[in-house]
Amino acid sequence: LKLQFLYLIGATMQRLQTMRRHVQRRWATWARPRDQPPRPNGRDSTVMGWKAALTAAPPGKVPTKLLAEMKSGVAHTSPGSLPVLVNDLAKAKWRRAGQREVAGVLDAVAAHLVMQRAVATMTPRDVSTTLHALAKCLHRDAALLEYFAEEVVLGAGSFDPRYLATTIWSYATLKVMHEELFSAVAEESIRKRRRFNPQDLANTVWS
Repeated sequence: LKLQFLYLIGATMQRLQTMRRHVQRRWATWARPRDQPPRPNGRDSTVMGWKAALTAAPPGKVPTKLLAEMKSGVAHTSPGSLPVLVNDLAKAKWRRAGQREVAGVLDAVAAHLVMQRAVATMTPRDVSTTLHALAKCLHRDAALLEYFAEEVVLGAGSFDPRYLATTIWSYATLKVMHEELFSAVAEESIRKRRRFNPQDLANTVWS
């Protein structure tokens, strides 16, 4: 009983520390200088142009110039538009042949999302889509995965079963163990267990 009590105290302290960091980040966003423009939301026209170019690219050829343009230009785009771009990169038939170039773009995307604290402009679907794409590419970015994990721990209640399952599957696929994240997803999955379909349930159990 004493060990259980100590475990609960430790888990509570970890959750409080995560909440404190979350509040500090939100305060930093709210207290942004008035002369600094707010972060853009929604779909970015530049990103939509890249998406169209990716779709039109020949399946057997790596669009090297396009990927270089994306890598250098990601920092000037709206974070909310990046999940669709990352998802398209993960589905590209030439992804393995252009692994180095794709990794460069994903590094730039991850750095931009962390720098902009982008979860504030992303839906649970956006978060899970981004994580799923990173997992398909086997691309581990420690800073982004830690940032997303902290945000999901605090916002797990807003995630549908599908997005909970995709999120936890992505971390497991990347072999990243984040105890707070797994615990939060487990608790939320139990509460929403009747809403899981067989595939989401299987992915969650596997993870």
